[in-house]
Amino acid sequence: MPTKKQFKNILWQASRGSLGTRNVAIIWMLFGSACRITEAIKLKVSDLLYSNGELKSTFTIPEKHTKTNKSRIAFILAKTHRAALEAWIDEMVEGNAWCAGNTEYRGLNKDKPVFPTRRGKTWKSLNFQTKRYKDKDGNELTTEVCSSMQNLISNIFKNSGLFGGSTHSGRRSLATWLDNLDIDLEIIQGILGYSDPEMTLEYIDVNFDRIQKAFDKSFSGIVLPDFGEQLISSPKNGLNKE
Repeated sequence: MPTKKQFKNILWQASRGSLGTRNVAIIWMLFGSACRITEAIKLKVSDLLYSNGELKSTFTIPEKHTKTNKSRIAFILAKTHRAALEAWIDEMVEGNAWCAGNTEYRGLNKDKPVFPTRRGKTWKSLNFQTKRYKDKDGNELTTEVCSSMQNLISNIFKNSGLFGGSTHSGRRSLATWLDNLDIDLEIIQGILGYSDPEMTLEYIDVNFDRIQKAFDKSFSGIVLPDFGEQLISSPKNGLNKE
């Protein structure tokens, strides 16, 4: 899990290149909204914008895009997160992306993806591939993945010094940061969109410093008996032969 300092470096690494503004916005969707990468890049313009062009504070991730096949509410609340999305949307508007020919949704086509790719002046949707996998009961399921974006995010993490990071690192990091702030598990569970609190706990990394402080506080004032005094006063050197 990245530290706050590493997260700043991740954002800087993401900002490099012609699509840096988009990539920073996507990183924020992973860390700030706890999105899975497929959930983020399948979002449409109308998922994040009201028809009057205002950026939403909460949005719904459709059930067809979630791993659990259940829709959930996600959030865009951090100021820097909102600023990153605003910068990307402004860039799309200035680049005539998805021009709808009206003033709604800032002139963008509401049904087009909010995170497209670009070749010169041509805007295109990202490509997805079908992936087969088995659930915990052994049932074979299919899902859609965007290999190019998964590879891009992994490389951004590696270049920022976060080896072993994945597109799930955002969800895990957010859960752990919130837990370190003593946010209730129920709230973290709601942000991640899990109905089972045990699944939420799997996303929270163990903080041994907090565990140490918890034990120190719980057993403060407890002292051991004076063993030397017992050995002197007890018969047969105080040995217990039970």
